[in-house]
Amino acid sequence: MKMKPNRLKRNLIIIFSVIIVFAVTIFVLYMTTDIFRTKRGAFFRYALQIPEVFDVLETEEEYQTLQKTKDSNTYTTNGEMKITSSENIADESILSKINMNVIGKTNNKAEQANYDVSINSDSTELFNMTVARDKNLYGFYSSQIADGYIVFRNSNLTELAQKMNLANAENIPNQIMFFDKDEILAVSKIEKKHIEEYIKIIRNQAPDTSYSKNNKDRIEIEGQKYNTTSYTLKLSSEQNSNLQISLFEKAVQDSIIMNFITSKFKLLNFNNNYTDINTLNSIMRERIEQLKENPELAGEFSITVYEYKQKNIQTKIQINNITLTISNINNNEGNFVTIKIEQENQPTIDIKIENNNGTHTLKIQKNDEDIINSIEFIYNMTGTVAENNVKNHLTINIVDGIKTVSFEYNDTINFTNEVGKFKDMEDEKVAVINDYGQDYLNEFLNTIKNQINNVYITQGASIGINLDPLFD
Repeated sequence: MKMKPNRLKRNLIIIFSVIIVFAVTIFVLYMTTDIFRTKRGAFFRYALQIPEVFDVLETEEEYQTLQKTKDSNTYTTNGEMKITSSENIADESILSKINMNVIGKTNNKAEQANYDVSINSDSTELFNMTVARDKNLYGFYSSQIADGYIVFRNSNLTELAQKMNLANAENIPNQIMFFDKDEILAVSKIEKKHIEEYIKIIRNQAPDTSYSKNNKDRIEIEGQKYNTTSYTLKLSSEQNSNLQISLFEKAVQDSIIMNFITSKFKLLNFNNNYTDINTLNSIMRERIEQLKENPELAGEFSITVYEYKQKNIQTKIQINNITLTISNINNNEGNFVTIKIEQENQPTIDIKIENNNGTHTLKIQKNDEDIINSIEFIYNMTGTVAENNVKNHLTINIVDGIKTVSFEYNDTINFTNEVGKFKDMEDEKVAVINDYGQDYLNEFLNTIKNQINNVYITQGASIGINLDPLFD
């Protein structure tokens, strides 16, 4: 029996409609669930979400406006810091009378700044100094310490640290760079394309057997429990060695990625081993040869990503006896990132970065058995640039075993052209310590340390506090 054209047309529409609905359903399930993903595919889906931890560093529009305005306008700062509470340090009635006043002026465009700092107890001045910047010269002056400015030049700092016999001087960068989050996180289109090539190497080189899945992995983040699905990539020493060799061999031939790495390391104030392309290239080539001779040097490696509601909320990286755990929560339960660093026979280090409706918190804590040492910064800003009434508010909490102390700092920023003259850091009463020979430098620094200790102890005793020397 021949099907009528209208019925045929209707059936075809039904068939194609079913196919389209089925295809869309499959696509949605693939994009929003892991039903059709391999362990490898699901692992990379959540591993590629790791950079989202940096979202917690995002600042409010008004704060961004403030920073841009500071870059192009002169302004003054008027601030005060007080001790708000303390335990097991000194009599709180004495500490509560101590405050620090800051009066400053800044011209970032001209790279100049002067800040006068005084520490007082009631109406008695205990200490005062001026901190100044002039281009790449940074220094301080206090008549209680020396009769001129003590200055360092922001260049060749590794050499200066070595002359000063500082511990781990080789890790000091040649130049200190100011932290610029946006510049550090910026990635160009061509850099992204090159980075994708390295992701492909990792994706393709690790065998399917290196991936595993756990459907019911219960984890805890800041006291909150989560039922997650975890995906793990685990490599033996040999597999890890082969992967590192492949990545380094490609990197040493890739000028774009080498420039990308060294420029980011420079912004993060790493030393010359990581900020100079030729030096880093040599280090990578040396690492390649070492791994070829002894693959066990690479050590076992594993990275586990924990999925909760289609989001990576935790990443655990294990390299031999070191474990790095990064937790990232950005929902109704909070907006924060925690980082835990664990190493065998070493204190555990916990870092927490939080953004709670414009209040930014950074806490670093070291747990050594039952002894806790930590420092916490809590910052927020009020006012607007347009109304020229910006105020910064900062709380600092310090724990040193059984000793605790809290500081509160508040300042007002005023944008104005009437800031006056800045200190010239090139006159005869400026001691640029970079220019001293090692013997003279060490003698000079010992004299300054002794004078600082003397002022610190003497002024502490004048208000009834017994203080140990700041320097040995």
